[in-house]
Amino acid sequence: MWVIALLVGAAVIGVYAFALPDVVHAALYTGVSAVAAVTVFVAVRLHRPRVRLGWWLLGAGQAAATIADAIFFGWPALVAPLPFPSVADAFYLAQYPLSAAGLLLLVRSRTPGWDVPSIVDAAIVTASAALLSWVFLITPAAASGTTLAGSVVAASYPASDLLMLVVAARLLLGAGDRPVALRLLAGYLAALFTADAVYALQVNAGTYQAGGWLDLIWIASSTLLAAAALHPSMRTVDVQAPAAPPLVSSHRLALLAAASVLAPATLVVQHIRDAPLHVYLVATICAALFLLVVARLGHQVDIQRQLAITDGLTRLRTRRFFDETLETEVGRAERDTRPVALLLLDVDHFKRINDRYGHSIGDLVLVEIAERLRNCVRTGDVVARYGGEEFAVLLPGASPVDASMIAERIRAAVEATPIPVSADTSITTTVSVGVATLPTNVSTSSDLVLLADRLLYTSKEAGRNRVATPAGLVTR
Repeated sequence: MWVIALLVGAAVIGVYAFALPDVVHAALYTGVSAVAAVTVFVAVRLHRPRVRLGWWLLGAGQAAATIADAIFFGWPALVAPLPFPSVADAFYLAQYPLSAAGLLLLVRSRTPGWDVPSIVDAAIVTASAALLSWVFLITPAAASGTTLAGSVVAASYPASDLLMLVVAARLLLGAGDRPVALRLLAGYLAALFTADAVYALQVNAGTYQAGGWLDLIWIASSTLLAAAALHPSMRTVDVQAPAAPPLVSSHRLALLAAASVLAPATLVVQHIRDAPLHVYLVATICAALFLLVVARLGHQVDIQRQLAITDGLTRLRTRRFFDETLETEVGRAERDTRPVALLLLDVDHFKRINDRYGHSIGDLVLVEIAERLRNCVRTGDVVARYGGEEFAVLLPGASPVDASMIAERIRAAVEATPIPVSADTSITTTVSVGVATLPTNVSTSSDLVLLADRLLYTSKEAGRNRVATPAGLVTR
């Protein structure tokens, strides 16, 4: 159905491009807008998305535009020339807050929390767009009106576009999948904003004519909205995103770079045109963009650091981070004359799990064991994936007795509950543990690791599923 909508829209655009009577142009233009509004309402009942109100509001915005079109074309033909501003402008302007509210509901559903990278990215784009809109659209529109009401209404059009752009940028730059319906919705917004911006420029220059080529872009925007609503993936547009993307793509980086240079470019263009420079506004936007870019880069550096010190599978710390932390804690222990303990753990017969069930099931087992390790240690303890199926736990301030108790708690927790790996399969697994403490057993960090590793193999040689300490095996 969505393909049919696109084909019909393309056909209307093709017919509209011919030199037809004004009444035919008006009928085609208004008809496409009305069909798009009705299509959105029908699609909501057909696909039943979770956030129906968001799509209802998008349909209501399109319906408001349809009513405005009917007044704009019908009033001069049936009654008298339409003044400016008129009731048609009220309906045209109503489209933007209605549509923006609908998009906002979709944003809140997709990313209900604080998606900081997307918020900063959207702020960079909208700050640049706000500057362009103010300099080239809003200010000239306000100056072109012959009355106060005319100036306010004329300036309200680009300002309303800007309001809608703020929410649209947040939606399109946010985390989550990009289903076809969302891409079609992005096309609708791009066509709408482009047509509105060109319209404002033409009105300011006194060159706009109804029924011209600009109407083709508005028809395309209505068609894309209808197609977005009809596509089956529209029910997934509001699905909550699992997480923000960790890294900046090259396309996003190019977009942010282009947005960042628009402010100084605007100053240059205005200087060449010998037009008002808006120095204070441009300086403010430049400062805001600089701070936003710095914030974005700072957040990106933090993300990359987290990726570098976090194991991709288990979400535990990496061995490199663990080794650095071990040196730090041993140094602190020497200064403060307090103990520090180390546990080294190995999953028993893990190769058998991989050979029998496959590596994907083996990964599930490692993830579950990592979660049980987190639940067994104390606040401030460091848990890391030491390599393969081996884990390490650093226990600052733990005495030999404390370390043995924590190690036994971990061993018992791993053995106690089988790990479900499918609907009808669970795996019971165990770990062997080696425990060493500084300064009770050794005096250096390297000796601490060597002793814990030797005791780990002692527990394996004794039959596995045991805790080995310098004082001997901890019996089950």
